[in-house]
Amino acid sequence: MRWLRNSLFVAALVALAGLSALNWRAQLQTQHKLDELTAALADRPAAPTPAEAVAPPPAPAPKPGEGPKEPTSAKLPPYVIEAPDMLLIEVVVKDPKTGTADRLPTQPISGPFQVRLDGTVGLGFWESVSVTGLTLEQATGVIRAQLLKNPVLVQAGVRPETLTVIVDVLAYNSKRYYVITDLAGSGEQVQRFPHTGSETVLDAIASVGGLAEKANRAKVWVARPGPNGGSNQVLPVDWKAITQSGDTKTNYQIMPGDRVYIKHVAD
Repeated sequence: MRWLRNSLFVAALVALAGLSALNWRAQLQTQHKLDELTAALADRPAAPTPAEAVAPPPAPAPKPGEGPKEPTSAKLPPYVIEAPDMLLIEVVVKDPKTGTADRLPTQPISGPFQVRLDGTVGLGFWESVSVTGLTLEQATGVIRAQLLKNPVLVQAGVRPETLTVIVDVLAYNSKRYYVITDLAGSGEQVQRFPHTGSETVLDAIASVGGLAEKANRAKVWVARPGPNGGSNQVLPVDWKAITQSGDTKTNYQIMPGDRVYIKHVAD
């Protein structure tokens, strides 16, 4: 019996050693990922503080009957966060002595966060932060400022230069454009798509699977609401020229709120 007990004791020690090795390996992999994240963010410019943050400039108003088009798309102003956008928020703290990075204590901030209808994102233990109407850089600064005031990080001696915050957009839920198809007697079908800033008329129509047969007789135009209640625009599209001749003159860049209208002409 003694040899059996000894054998079981040795087996238990071996099992414990194996579990310790696995735990050490998992910790090493986690630390490696955190170090990669910190290195990737090291070259990013520091986000402005809330006092430095200013409202982004409005998009330039296009001339009547004109609009940015392929391949000379307009540079849009910085993206402004609104509900119900989905944000990616990552926060790590870097050890100034060793250079290693780790997640926040108590509750990490890592992953997707949806902007709620009241314009805030809920960060759990770290409370809610209002981000609606802010650019990504401004939201980064506001989140960093709130975290640095938290008693847990104050007591831990976390300084601004050791706190890395990154905010990006996972889903552009608040900016949309629409493709409306008039089926000549069967009513209008409306489809909504998220606007990311790079779409053109060709992209918009590709999103609905293209035009039905006899597309050469279809009329296509872009109806664009006027900025700040100004005059609306109607931009005619030469679909045949875009697709069959590679002509980009009317392959307009899609803007938030645009309606790409497709009207099928009856025989």
